[in-house]
Amino acid sequence: MIEKQARCHLREPKKDSSRQQTMDDKLILESSTTAKYTGLKYLVSEFRLNSVERVIQKKGKGYRPDPSFRRDAVKQFQQRLHETTGQKINKLDLSIVSKYFEKFIEMVNEVLNRVYADSYEFNRICSDLAGYRGQGYVLLRKEPTLSYQHNPEIKADTFERLYRNALEQAARILLSDWMRRQLLTTALEIVHEDSNKLELLLARKRVPPGLIKEIREACEAVEKKGSVYYYALSVLRQLRRTLDETILTDRGEPLRTRGSQRYRVKKYLKENGRVMLRAKSLVEGWLTNGYPFETPLMKSFATDFSGSTENMPGQGYWYSWDTERENEIFFSIKLPAPVEGKPHPDNPYRTKNLTLRFFDWFPRAVKRDLEKAERAEKQGKHLRAMQLRFRAAKYADQHHQLRNTIDLQHATYQLARLKNRSDRDEETIAELQEKIQRLRDSRRCGPPRLVKRRKRLTLQIPFQPPHPELIDSILGDRTYSRRAGADRGIRVAIVLSTKNGSGYVDELVGFDHLIDKRELLRDQTRKLSSLVRKMRNNWEQKHPDMEHPGHLKKKESLLDAHWRKVRMIDREIARLVAYRTTWFCEEHGVKTLYFENLKSYKPPKGWGAGTLSWKLSTNLWAKVLDTTTYMRQALGHKYGGVWTVNPAYTSQDCHACGERGMRVEKQGARTKRPGGEYFYCPHCGSELHADVNAARNIIDVYQSSTVAGRTA
Repeated sequence: MIEKQARCHLREPKKDSSRQQTMDDKLILESSTTAKYTGLKYLVSEFRLNSVERVIQKKGKGYRPDPSFRRDAVKQFQQRLHETTGQKINKLDLSIVSKYFEKFIEMVNEVLNRVYADSYEFNRICSDLAGYRGQGYVLLRKEPTLSYQHNPEIKADTFERLYRNALEQAARILLSDWMRRQLLTTALEIVHEDSNKLELLLARKRVPPGLIKEIREACEAVEKKGSVYYYALSVLRQLRRTLDETILTDRGEPLRTRGSQRYRVKKYLKENGRVMLRAKSLVEGWLTNGYPFETPLMKSFATDFSGSTENMPGQGYWYSWDTERENEIFFSIKLPAPVEGKPHPDNPYRTKNLTLRFFDWFPRAVKRDLEKAERAEKQGKHLRAMQLRFRAAKYADQHHQLRNTIDLQHATYQLARLKNRSDRDEETIAELQEKIQRLRDSRRCGPPRLVKRRKRLTLQIPFQPPHPELIDSILGDRTYSRRAGADRGIRVAIVLSTKNGSGYVDELVGFDHLIDKRELLRDQTRKLSSLVRKMRNNWEQKHPDMEHPGHLKKKESLLDAHWRKVRMIDREIARLVAYRTTWFCEEHGVKTLYFENLKSYKPPKGWGAGTLSWKLSTNLWAKVLDTTTYMRQALGHKYGGVWTVNPAYTSQDCHACGERGMRVEKQGARTKRPGGEYFYCPHCGSELHADVNAARNIIDVYQSSTVAGRTA
């Protein structure tokens, strides 16, 4: 049984200007006090959209095939089969959605082209956006060339609220590109003043961290945040790639891989002094005449309905409950001209809309988790029961937020219609106004995001994180005072360790079945990639002006499907590892969790390629870290309480005496074996699993490489 102690309650947040929450992490929802302390602004849940006529198959409902289907008429059987199987969105709905996205992308790119047409206006607008703390569309719509009211051609193409969302999306793109340009200009000035830094940038395999920080500090146009570090890093990579391309093109050579670029450019810098002179002249020319930037364009099929403060019908989307099917919701989007939609009775858009449906799985998940929690409690698994009860409470809260949002939409629409009637009922209006005020003060979800990926349509809805009172009601009063270390294991996914008085508590977290499946799929993708590349090259040499044949398209589709499965397994591994890590910390009262910073991880020669550390890429390790931070923030920890530290010598030093030890093959062995599973210290005789020793060392690395929840 977990011992309950006095829990450290959340501090009262400082008074600050409240801002609306959006999906891009720029604004804060006013009613979310948890976000102001933990740094977590929303929890995003995804829902797969389906055509209205499709029957959503709900798992766990006890559905069985009809044994009399053989006696049914062929047409009736085909009709039922069409409704319950196959593509979730039919071809007609998919074509309408594609036209909707194409129109939205066209509007965003039109705004970008108008802003970039004048360089002075571009810098002025972006400078204003950088200093503005509200929504970007508020500033852009004041510009005469971008105003909806003063541009008839824009009014003829779309309705005002969708154009507002397009302005908001364009504002984000503008601000991001302007920051990148400012950082690149600063980088050109720094490497122009000091040629040694330019030579260092070209000769080194990795971008020097000192140069990245210098550019970040020297650029006055950006805030000195941790995320700007990555902006500066990407800018220097862009500059170096452009220089590499010019240097190698002058010699008649292609770019090839990044490692090949670095090797050849470094070699030419040593052999020929003219290469450095050529790089200096390029930098000087860009400073004088300007760097050849490209105008950014939006290409992704995604719409963020964040250009308004409320979930109202005028914003362009509408929720409504399906009264005939349990826990199913209609989602309607208003279509711009000239896209023609399909009429549906349960929305205010009449014929200018497309209605889809999705399944609200929260009530079913709550019921299942509570049943599992009850069984776990009977079996004496109290920690597991607490995990399930917390998850059930979180899902119930999110379902309540979604219901409040739908009720507010309908009540506001109903009130507006009643006020426009000549025989309006004042008593009903007063009741609706009281209901609307109550719903405005309640917890609600934010504006959704609609995403199209191939033939799939996903609705991403941001929910407010669990309230402190909800967390305390499940976890009870507890104290968080310990530190824990997390080491990326050689033979398991992650090893956790925390001090427990004079001893340690260790846990090895591994999911071998998923990792083996991932490795099998990666082997298949390598073979398929080679086959597809050969088939594509062969076809393009023989038929350069013809599109790819059907058999090649099938292989390309199969390769894409394999990569989707790999990414799905990656997400599942990250989620499971983060889940075990998060609740290990909750069980042992861990306040601060230290991860090793593996942004430039490279295994030693001779043993890296066959170990788990090599199979689990650095990118997947970053997903584990981000997911752990996300989950701990949802439990009320400030910025997740996650820090990254320098892992130097944590695998080589003994945690007990601090002296340098050695790796051995197995327990009891005394022969040094690089990459061995166990660690042996000849000075104090300590012998234990090598990853456990590293995790214990990470606890005592006090100098963090960055701020909480971030990697540098």
